[in-house]
Amino acid sequence: MTRPSEHTPISAAGRRRYPFLVKRPSRTWWLRTRAYRRFAAREATSLFAAAFSLILLTFLFALSRGPQAYDGFLRWLQRPGTVILLAVILVAILYHVATWFRLTSQILVIRIGRLVVPRKIVVGGLVAVWLLLSGLVLYLYALFL
Repeated sequence: MTRPSEHTPISAAGRRRYPFLVKRPSRTWWLRTRAYRRFAAREATSLFAAAFSLILLTFLFALSRGPQAYDGFLRWLQRPGTVILLAVILVAILYHVATWFRLTSQILVIRIGRLVVPRKIVVGGLVAVWLLLSGLVLYLYALFL
């Protein structure tokens, strides 16, 4: 019996395990089906959420640097290109949220006794909480304005 090489996996019983061939997916695997395309779009929209986070961090940095930096940031926000960028980011984030709410309703199964809460009610509850929190933020904004 020959000694196994360092690269040959060995099972707990000391026997050789033979590796099996794993086919590599193509670079365009996500174009095959509609579900894959939606998955890829949802993942791509997370980049827009990251971009918005960077814009918020830039806002905080400008705010910490004083009135001139803050005024410069506000002027940057009023440029047409920035307005278009923020509109695209808004649409992408709304798509991201909608797909995550639908995905959550697939994953989260709520049981009350033997009854299972329908998925539409789970999504409706998520949207209701989102709207309530958005309303609270608007109320606090108006209160402290």
